[in-house]
Amino acid sequence: MVMKTIFITCFTGLITRNILSTDAFDLLRVHPDLRIVIIAPESRAAILRREYGGPSVSVAAVAAVPLDSPTKLWWVLATNLLATGTRRVQRRAKLERDGGQLEYVLSGFVGWLGRSPIIRRLFRGLTRWLPERDAIRDLISRYQPNLIFATDVYTPYDVELMRAGERRGIAVTGMVRSWDNVTSKTLLAFVPERIAVNTQGVKEELVRYGDVPAESVFICGIPHYERYREERRTPREEFFRRFGLDPKQKLVLFTPPSDTYLKSDPVAPVILKALETVGAQVLVRLALVGKTELGGYQPPTGVVLDAPANSPDFIEVHMDREADRHLADSISHADVVVTWASTMIIDAVVFDKPVVLVGFDATRRPYGKSIQQYYDYDHQRRILETGGAKLARSPEELFKFVERYLEDPGRDRDARARLRDEYCGPLDGKSGERLARYLLEALDPAVRPRGHSTL
Repeated sequence: MVMKTIFITCFTGLITRNILSTDAFDLLRVHPDLRIVIIAPESRAAILRREYGGPSVSVAAVAAVPLDSPTKLWWVLATNLLATGTRRVQRRAKLERDGGQLEYVLSGFVGWLGRSPIIRRLFRGLTRWLPERDAIRDLISRYQPNLIFATDVYTPYDVELMRAGERRGIAVTGMVRSWDNVTSKTLLAFVPERIAVNTQGVKEELVRYGDVPAESVFICGIPHYERYREERRTPREEFFRRFGLDPKQKLVLFTPPSDTYLKSDPVAPVILKALETVGAQVLVRLALVGKTELGGYQPPTGVVLDAPANSPDFIEVHMDREADRHLADSISHADVVVTWASTMIIDAVVFDKPVVLVGFDATRRPYGKSIQQYYDYDHQRRILETGGAKLARSPEELFKFVERYLEDPGRDRDARARLRDEYCGPLDGKSGERLARYLLEALDPAVRPRGHSTL
């Protein structure tokens, strides 16, 4: 068999967790007839080369230059053409935060246009006219890839590379990176000929909002959750010893929101105050992206801060196997997880941990600055509908929910199972294998879909 080359994009930092630290990547890298080139920003190329490079794996750096004016316009249009409930919430919140009635009206009008399949097709046709950077042309010329695997189809960098591949007749496979992307990011600006998703729900959203033919979507599951369930966890005594905690006492894991989402109103101290008499130790995992506002809070005995490597944005964030193992240990040894509208909800139910959501602010705030807006997003509304997580509207209610779960961790187990089934997909230990096989099949023109329009 002739050696073939696959590009794997890593413009979003969490791809290290989602793909590069999973069985999918491990299986691909040992394939005897495959060369892998990880495409990443210059700022992250060295660390990726050190951790994932090898005889069959190289890392190609691309300058993360600011988007040019045509691409910025494309991004604005793509965002506003997405006609989902989440976008309506985001539009309303922005109006309340920043004002701008005219912008609000224009954005709503574009969203209304986005309900038309014809408009969406025309917009995707326009993406063909976006400029192609010399760096992308040079990459393709240098490595001559047989397949481009775009791991986050909602970033402009992945879209640029997918378009470049299509122009040259290169096979293109995309992936929806996370469970909330389809309804909260942008209109899918480029429809690849094949696309992998985590769950049936994401597939249905892609068909509805992304105009992707159902037969082009492959459900693989979530590869990095296999490791959560299969790898040996750090023993409880050893884990608790790291933080000076008592392994004989119960533990609440609390992950507060960062200033990326909520600014100048630190709710974390209010929550920690409410938990002081709940009868459990508290491990506070600070934000991975952005800063956690603690408002000068000084943790008393039994409350410990855990500060993972912090990043300013989701491009620079890096979560290697050891960091992900530590997160999994933290969840596994917790008795209850207190979090907010984040992926931690899904992480927690993988371990069947009771989840209590923070649904209040430190002080009364307008909707556009309130934590409440996030629970009105489409994907969060569905989370609440499953009953697999409890939304606390006050510190008192939060205390009550946590106390009940500490007394009876089996409470709402069936609802958590529904949530897990819907948002994790098949947890059968084969997600990475399925994804790797899907990508290898895409390298064979005989199995590629024919006649699939990217419009």
